[in-house]
Amino acid sequence: MFTHIFKYRMKCFLGDKVTLFWTMLFPILLSILFLMAFSNLNNADNFTGARVAVVNNDAYKSDKMFQETLASVTEKHGDDAPLLSMELVSLEEAGTLLEQGKVHGVILMDPDIRLVVNQTGIYQSIIKSFLDQYKQVSASYKSLFQTNPELLAGGNKLVDYSADYSYLTEKSLGKNETDNTVTYFYALLAMASLYGSFWGIRVVSEVQADQTMRGARINLAPAHKMKMLLAGILAAWIIQFVELSLLILFMSLVLKVSFGNQVGYILLTCLVGALTGVTLGTLVGGLIKKGDGIKIGVLLGISMIMSGLAGLYFASFKYFVTKAIPIIAYVNPANLITDALYALYYYDTYQRFALNIFLLLAFSAVFCILTYLSVRRDQYASIPSIQEGN
Repeated sequence: MFTHIFKYRMKCFLGDKVTLFWTMLFPILLSILFLMAFSNLNNADNFTGARVAVVNNDAYKSDKMFQETLASVTEKHGDDAPLLSMELVSLEEAGTLLEQGKVHGVILMDPDIRLVVNQTGIYQSIIKSFLDQYKQVSASYKSLFQTNPELLAGGNKLVDYSADYSYLTEKSLGKNETDNTVTYFYALLAMASLYGSFWGIRVVSEVQADQTMRGARINLAPAHKMKMLLAGILAAWIIQFVELSLLILFMSLVLKVSFGNQVGYILLTCLVGALTGVTLGTLVGGLIKKGDGIKIGVLLGISMIMSGLAGLYFASFKYFVTKAIPIIAYVNPANLITDALYALYYYDTYQRFALNIFLLLAFSAVFCILTYLSVRRDQYASIPSIQEGN
């Protein structure tokens, strides 16, 4: 009997094109919009060197130290952009380039080093800081060698006393490089998980005789109501899990969003997240004795608030809320889903991931128990008129 009920619940749900759109197609469309909006977010902080025009006059040609210094800061090292991008030009050409905005500043030795700009900004500040540092260091060297000429090595070359030594080793804090966009996509997946609550509403509505004609007929059937409820939850859970899996597949293969390479744990997160979303819907459907429109409105508000707190609208807001009110991180299912994916992506250990999954399962269990308590004793002295087709 349970298998028979489950099969027909599945057929009914798969025929609900409206709910299928909001739980599967809408998140996919939203993920495409996210890609368009955030595609250059990781490149927003990329550094590009300041463009300078250096006047190639006699004073510049005679200053070998400055020439070597400029050569070192205009040389590219690996993937890092050079500090300056330099052009050697005449005084007239330098003025033209500055007026046309093709360079950020002009370096002129007349005979001291001067910087000529026509506006202020970050690139002009970079050039000025470089020149100020050069003047300070070169002045220190001149004073040093005047008082200690023995520091000059043979061949009239300077001993390298200016080398910078680093005693720190850069080490990644996690398995993958930081990506500023993944939080948005993880929060979107959390939102899609909570949209499984729309299936949960259908599950409960169809065992409530005062909501739909189908519910009235089911209440007259010899099958036990709880059996109908469990069959509906299972069917909705499977559908929602498949939808989330397809969403992740689309994000990974088409949009190139990185979820890491732990497919099994990622699918486990989808499975538990789908259960949480569906049972949240059954709880609201059981507690609110009104029409489906009101239930959907309530769940939509809950889902969007939870997703917003998990970083859907502004990634940094997730961390601000967690720091200001830490308890919210543990009572918000959307944040738990996002954090589980985040833990898989960045961390080598599974303690944080396991905690998030445990809390999601705990919430699902609580939602199921409260749903059972809210619908098991529903009694109908009379059934109001319901339009056929609901």
